[in-house]
Amino acid sequence: MVRLLIGLWLAMLTSFSLADPASLLPPDKAFRASLEVSADGGYAVRFSVAPGYYLYRDRMSFSPEPAAPLRAAPPKGEFKDDPSFGRVEVFKHDVVVPLEGTPPVGTAIRTKFQGCADAGVCYPPQTALLHPGQQDEGGVAALFGTTRTGSEPPAAAGDDGYFNGGKWATIALFFVAGIGLALTACMYPLLPIISGIVLGPGSSGRGKALWLSLVYVQGLALTYTLVGVAAALSGTLLTVWLQQPVVIGAFALFFVAMSVAMFGGYQLQLPGSWQSRMNALATRLPGGHAGPVFLMGALSALIVGPCVAPPLAAALAYLGQQGDVTLGGGALYALALGIGTPLLVVGAAGSAVLPRLSGKTMARIKMLFGVVLLGMAVWVARPLWQGWLPGEHAVSFEPVRSVAELQDKVAGARGRPVIVDFYADWCISCIEFERETLPDPRVKARLDHFVRLRADVTGNTADDAALLKHFGLYGPPALLFYDAEGRLSRQRVIGFQDADAFLATLNAVEGTR
Repeated sequence: MVRLLIGLWLAMLTSFSLADPASLLPPDKAFRASLEVSADGGYAVRFSVAPGYYLYRDRMSFSPEPAAPLRAAPPKGEFKDDPSFGRVEVFKHDVVVPLEGTPPVGTAIRTKFQGCADAGVCYPPQTALLHPGQQDEGGVAALFGTTRTGSEPPAAAGDDGYFNGGKWATIALFFVAGIGLALTACMYPLLPIISGIVLGPGSSGRGKALWLSLVYVQGLALTYTLVGVAAALSGTLLTVWLQQPVVIGAFALFFVAMSVAMFGGYQLQLPGSWQSRMNALATRLPGGHAGPVFLMGALSALIVGPCVAPPLAAALAYLGQQGDVTLGGGALYALALGIGTPLLVVGAAGSAVLPRLSGKTMARIKMLFGVVLLGMAVWVARPLWQGWLPGEHAVSFEPVRSVAELQDKVAGARGRPVIVDFYADWCISCIEFERETLPDPRVKARLDHFVRLRADVTGNTADDAALLKHFGLYGPPALLFYDAEGRLSRQRVIGFQDADAFLATLNAVEGTR
């Protein structure tokens, strides 16, 4: 969980063997789903996973047709280091996913899922409409017997796995992380502000002061909760954006600056103009009233946001990967409560506790945080100097969005060979190809001879599906080649190739050694 809260940018690269296009199974053969009904009317979805393939645990969703999404309790899977999304759980064998509740008799269940082949090809997200005792309408799933063939036992009916105990553990860790963030210097200006608002005119007694402090923290928490929900709704695209070199570099520099401040290199605090405006606003707001105090809490979250941006961004990337709105809102709410815990102490005890934040003990704590922050900067920046991410000199591609557009671009190549790259943000080997193969100077030099086109099928739209079907592809990555006369070459790359293997492919395409 530490890596989730301080950076989701690091993951080990996974190696894949080359895939023979003829050996790849179509999605309805690689993954099969069926709906089972127990004696008490409970539903469960069974997935059959072909050998050499796997399903992502966090890409599954279930809903009755028509109705709201169902809660599910997938069993624990195997962990896999994914170069795009970090450490993820996958299923490499048959798995049964119990569904909570008892839908009406005859209700169909719509399920969405996604998986990849060990050979390096990722299939687009799949959707299946399942009926009890019938094959799904979409043709993605085929029924098989009710006897389990997988080696992994299904989860017990009362065991929600990650969706129960694991979720609460995650929320608890976010609360602890919030307390850690509250110790940063950027939070200090909020202490006298809450003293002025909560303990201002109209407030009397520690009981009321504690109540108003709680209201203030709830305003703070509301903003964070909304951000968490938005992150969960955004999906893994937020994770991909946060892995961009510019973003990682900015976060690494931020951690360095924070560590220098902890070592006493300079005084880290909010800009004076911000503090003046906040103090002025605090003075105008009527102390002792819940409404204005709640409003100031919400505004405070926006003001201190930049100071906790890097760890907060890492947490948001994790929540986006999970895609769970309840977890997203709950985790960020807990984070805000952790941040607000010292504010509650100040609100309840008054300004007498403020001097205790200084002295030798606080100086030692700041030095310790300085070392930790410097280590975080090194950790976050590692991908940049390892060439793990595509840099500014990476090979560029011209986008194509349909078969017709691709054919027009090939026709307009004017005697130059053409390479067509099928790519998706959720494709493991696509990311690996971007980071490992394309930045190689030899590869970039050879690709200068080609017109470079890219079909980004991340959205899995109708045009994306038509492009894949046109070339007999099940999913990315795939690289196709046209010669200078516009003829499609028999040479193609399916799955990942390192720089040497890819150069050999280019030699074969161009008829050279």
